[in-house]
Amino acid sequence: MTLTLRFAAVLGLLSLPLVYADQAQYRIFHRLYHPIETQGTFQERGLVSIAEDNTVSFQFASTFAEDVSSFAEDLQTIKDKDLLLYQVALEHEGDITEAQWDVSSVKACHLAGSISEQIYLHIADTQSPKPYAINYFVSPIPHGGACPKSRSKKSSGKVASFESFLQVNTTVILKGPHVPPFPQLASPPPITPQGEPVAALPEKTFLERNWMYIVGILLVLMLMGGDEERPKK
Repeated sequence: MTLTLRFAAVLGLLSLPLVYADQAQYRIFHRLYHPIETQGTFQERGLVSIAEDNTVSFQFASTFAEDVSSFAEDLQTIKDKDLLLYQVALEHEGDITEAQWDVSSVKACHLAGSISEQIYLHIADTQSPKPYAINYFVSPIPHGGACPKSRSKKSSGKVASFESFLQVNTTVILKGPHVPPFPQLASPPPITPQGEPVAALPEKTFLERNWMYIVGILLVLMLMGGDEERPKK
């Protein structure tokens, strides 16, 4: 995995997107989040670059490995690990505070067993892509999404397994707007010139529907009966 240098002093003074060599660049942040215990602060995870032809590339921050190691250590002090989330945030153009970022979360317990991650950046216009929302997924995860049970009680084993997330295969995808299919509407019922529904014709009885067949069968039986020879005395 290639880790790129982070120019924190420069990037911290600029408002996204950053544009270099005809590329728009957006910063991605991450942290561990627990709804009950003390919350961690967002750290820069990497930089997404979008070229004019909508080609997307991702560069990890130089501190990514350090952040993952810190997350692994913090994991040991958290009691209810099933509630622990790994959050990934997208910084928009002109955002002033973290409260304006769009955030996507997965259970932190799934990071250790994951081999790939997908970052979906939603855009409103494919001609001028400016991500406004983010979705984050890791795979594989167990059926039902429950956290796997720990096989070892040694903390060192937990740290090592969590840091295996450093080898994850990252894919960034731009996702444009999707228009759902139009509903198939039924034809409206016929109405009279007065605006009232046309009354349905009364249903015919069995004899009214099938009298012609009954008459035909009776005629055939009568004709067949007249041709039979009478028995001799």
